[in-house]
Amino acid sequence: MNLERLYLDYNATSPLSQSVLSWLKSGDVLFANPSSQHSDGKSSRKSVNEARSLIFKTFNKDEKTTKLFFHSGATEGIHTFAYSFSETARLQGKDLLICYSRTDHPAVTSLTEKYFGPHVKFFELARDKNMNYLHAENFEALKDKKDNNPDLIILYHHLWVHNETGQVSDLSEVEQFKTIPDLYIHVDSVQVPGKIPEWKNLSSGDVWTFSAHKFGALKGIGFSFMRSDIPFHPLIMGGSQQHNLRSGTENTQGIKSVALALTDLLYVDVPETSLMRERLVHFMKTELNGIGEVFDDKNVASNTVYFYLNKLSSDIALALFDINGIEISAGSACSSGAAKDSPVLLQRGLTAVAKNGLRLSMGFTVNEEDLNNVTARLERVFNKLRHP
Repeated sequence: MNLERLYLDYNATSPLSQSVLSWLKSGDVLFANPSSQHSDGKSSRKSVNEARSLIFKTFNKDEKTTKLFFHSGATEGIHTFAYSFSETARLQGKDLLICYSRTDHPAVTSLTEKYFGPHVKFFELARDKNMNYLHAENFEALKDKKDNNPDLIILYHHLWVHNETGQVSDLSEVEQFKTIPDLYIHVDSVQVPGKIPEWKNLSSGDVWTFSAHKFGALKGIGFSFMRSDIPFHPLIMGGSQQHNLRSGTENTQGIKSVALALTDLLYVDVPETSLMRERLVHFMKTELNGIGEVFDDKNVASNTVYFYLNKLSSDIALALFDINGIEISAGSACSSGAAKDSPVLLQRGLTAVAKNGLRLSMGFTVNEEDLNNVTARLERVFNKLRHP
């Protein structure tokens, strides 16, 4: 069976943006170390500086009040700030409380498995069954902990757009937490660019972390913003690159690809993509009647649809979709070919189908023809499930 394949896994990795593809095809790739003092090195440095300026401008951040550094991606960024705040607390003889949610990305939840020292504890943020943060409850709990330990430093992880469901938790909702002294908000912004109307507005928070392969840049490159007045201790040391924020030779090609991909992203019509998503959800609701369910949350990313099939675990379902030329992801982590319970479905109380979660994530621009191709292909799969 020779099928044109439909790639619907943008939340895992976006294909390279058109500008990145054109640049790579041109062969105009800068190879020299941007720290070198010769002409080629200076050309690389110029490229890095131009990318930095574009990133600051895109997100309306001021270089005088905000620091920016590049890393390999959000996993490194998240662990970098956990380490940094841990060191700040240790050197000041204080305790650190790291706040997270059990439905966060594993890069965050895995922090609980790491030993930072006896001064570091963890606090699980409460969410309701619909995955909404219980902000009032969390605020009172953290305020009480701070009142009982005035020297406590708190690192609060906020997942802006959920990587599996696409659910949006607005930044404005966490403003109240800034009234607690020594509380710092790290915003997981990985799934934000190009997927919500306000993606360039980093209005609330102290630290924001991105992975650029989620929006059309090369893999292995990400970046973080942080307020300039936050004490910082680098995770990776051994050189003075990036003003001692992250040592190691700067990834010139990766950094340039970030600038090119962001430039392309500025032309994305998020509301239009959202309308296409709404039509797809309506179609899937009808098609899945009796064989599964699609989540239809109101405030979600423009490209993401989360659903499950009643009788197929995610690993088996993925094989079925793949055979029919549809490339999507499991909502639950898969290891050694066996589906695991999805924290998302467990949070919603759907224990009977906890291994069945699936995520469909479209591109940044979806037209009528694209949508018709997706629905026609999905209809074939759903018909096979309905009439095996």
